[in-house]
Amino acid sequence: MIENQKRNVQSIGALVNQLISRRGYAQIAATDQFLSAITAVTGDELGKAITVGKLNRGVLKVFAKDSVTIQELAFQKRAIIKRIAKEMPDAKVIDIRFAVLTKH
Repeated sequence: MIENQKRNVQSIGALVNQLISRRGYAQIAATDQFLSAITAVTGDELGKAITVGKLNRGVLKVFAKDSVTIQELAFQKRAIIKRIAKEMPDAKVIDIRFAVLTKH
């Protein structure tokens, strides 16, 4: 009976990680870090005009309020990727895709 109970016991760290991933807290924190890194490169004006989407297979989706903002971000894309790689090496961002944020 004791042996059976030991198999079902999880470490507190594993439980906290499960809770964080289920609630989406890790995604929220990562989004804030991505936005911070992008703003550090582009400046506060452009940082206010963007929203960070999901990271999927190394491609980060970034939404902007208009096409002019996207064009400016595209000019700074390489520097943004380098900054993210420096600040968040575990994210493994290899590309950024920009899109206009549509309002419904």
